Amino acid sequence: MEHDTTNVLTVEHLSHVYSPGTPFEKKAVDDVSFSARKGEFIGLIGHTGSGKSTLIQHFNGLLAPTSGRVLINGEDIFQSKEMTRAARFAVGLVFQYPEYQLFEETVYADVAFGPKNMGLDKEEIDRRVRENCRIVGLSESALDKSPFELSGGQKRRVALAGIFAMEPEVMVLDEPMAGLDPAGCADVFRFIQEYHEKHGTTILFVTHSMEYAAQMAQRIVVMQRGRILMDGTPEQVFSRAQELLEAGLDVPQVTRVFLELKRRGLPVDTGVYTMEQAAAQLRAMKGGAVC
Repeated sequence: MEHDTTNVLTVEHLSHVYSPGTPFEKKAVDDVSFSARKGEFIGLIGHTGSGKSTLIQHFNGLLAPTSGRVLINGEDIFQSKEMTRAARFAVGLVFQYPEYQLFEETVYADVAFGPKNMGLDKEEIDRRVRENCRIVGLSESALDKSPFELSGGQKRRVALAGIFAMEPEVMVLDEPMAGLDPAGCADVFRFIQEYHEKHGTTILFVTHSMEYAAQMAQRIVVMQRGRILMDGTPEQVFSRAQELLEAGLDVPQVTRVFLELKRRGLPVDTGVYTMEQAAAQLRAMKGGAVC
C-alpha cells in the first residue's frame, strides 16, 4: 500500500511523571519524540515497565503529558477541550482484554456506542455496525444477543468491531492477542490486517512479542526505561538482535537460530526474522557450496 507522507500522529519531547513531588515519584516516559505517517503499521515493543502503555494513553488524551506535546494532524490535542474530545474519536485505543469494557444489552448496541456518540445518523451507524461485525466474523444472528452470552473469543471480536466502527484515523491496540490461543491470535491478526487494507488506517500495536512484530509491522519502535531504544524497519531492528537480547528483550526464534549459526562460524546474516528469509538464505548458502 502506498503511504501518504503526512504525519497523522506526532509526539514531541513527551515525558510523564507519576506522583511528582512524592516519595513515589516515577518517570514512566522520558523525552520521547516520534511520528506516525498516514497508513503506517507500527509495532511498539518493550517489556513490562518500559513505558509503552503509559505512552499510548497520551495519544487520545487519557493522560496529559508532564511535559511535551501530542499532535494529531499538526494540532495539539490539549489546546482546547474541543480538540481533546476530537482526539478521542480520531485515535481509537483498544486496551488489553477489551471484552471487559463491554456493557450494552446487545452486541449491536455495544458496537454502535462509539458511532452514536460521534453524532452519526442511524443509517451510517447501521452500516458501520454491520460492516465491522462482518470483518470480525460475527454473524447477523449475533447482533441481537447479549455480549455476555458470548465466548471469550467472540467478546474480543465485539470489542474490536466497536473500535473499528468509529473508523479512527489512528488505531492503537495494546496487546491485542493477550490471553488468546493460537487460532484466536491468527483470527485477530487477520481482522486487523483486513481493516488496515480496507481503510488505510494508521495502526500502532503494543506487544512484548517480537514474533508478532516480525509478522505484522512495517516499522518497529522499541522502548526501554521510558525512552526509545530503536526505531526502524524490521530489517534494521532485527539486525541489532544481540543488542535486543542484551537489553532483556526477545527476538524471533529464527533470529536466535541464525545468531547461533553465526557464533559457530557460518557466514549468515543475523538480521533474518522470518522463515521465508531463513529458507532463502540457506538455499543461497547451499548453492554456494557452503555446508
